[in-house]
Amino acid sequence: MTENTIKTVKILRIFNECAGVNTIWFKMSNAKTPKPGQFVMIWIPGVDEIPMSLSDFDDKGNWAISVKKVGECTKAIHDLKVGDNIGVRGPLGNHFKLQADNSKKIILVGGGLGNAAIKFLATKLNDTNIKFHLIYGLIYEKDAIFVKDFLKFDLNNSDINLCIDFDDENVGGSTVKKFYNSKFIGRPHERLENLINEYPKEDISKLIVYACGPEIMIYNVFEICEKYNIELQVSLERIMRCGCGLCGLCVIDPIGLLVCKDGPIFSSKELRKMGDFGKYRRDFAGKKIKLN
Repeated sequence: MTENTIKTVKILRIFNECAGVNTIWFKMSNAKTPKPGQFVMIWIPGVDEIPMSLSDFDDKGNWAISVKKVGECTKAIHDLKVGDNIGVRGPLGNHFKLQADNSKKIILVGGGLGNAAIKFLATKLNDTNIKFHLIYGLIYEKDAIFVKDFLKFDLNNSDINLCIDFDDENVGGSTVKKFYNSKFIGRPHERLENLINEYPKEDISKLIVYACGPEIMIYNVFEICEKYNIELQVSLERIMRCGCGLCGLCVIDPIGLLVCKDGPIFSSKELRKMGDFGKYRRDFAGKKIKLN
């Protein structure tokens, strides 16, 4: 069977991350090992099939997706229980590329549910004892996800520097402060630029940034990385029906790259050629709409 064959799997466990977000674990037999940044197509019979980023993969071969309840299909997923079946295709798409040596200084930037792909990458880095700095974008404390996982990384490797970035100065209560000792009031790209300037000038050329989250946030991160000539890899999200390059809803103009086949991970070199990046996406009818 190929990655595009639907496999029926049982839900092994469900963990509530925060209000409206559940992490669902399942096991995919006879499938390729997924890599950070890849995604799956989740099929709920009689409802719909939708793309979901993988948020984890453990040493027992279990996969995880983190689902926010926002529409008919995601609501149907939230209604499922342990032992219920779902259809899964994957892993699909490309993945974040890690350096072969340890010379790079890594910064991860995640925002909202985009922290799912970042969490999978952070897990991989932590498991291989690669140091990184995490910028965690958060608007409301009630929406904080993966805090216990990121705390675990901090305890396992004291060189990991965790920080949290609030978009609203009125948030940052005791729950989040319990897990994160530092607080920056502002946008993730603003914290990124501050952090870059904390490095010695000779180390800036060694930086590499990985980002996932709202596209406006990613675009701002891209501009900062371009300003300082820093290598960047990002995960882009687009509406897609097929996940295999047939429907064309995830095409990016003017170069015609498909998020499902050519992505979802793109480098700075590719982002520079994308006229749609940070500006437009397509709706389910294929019509371009502005990004908010």
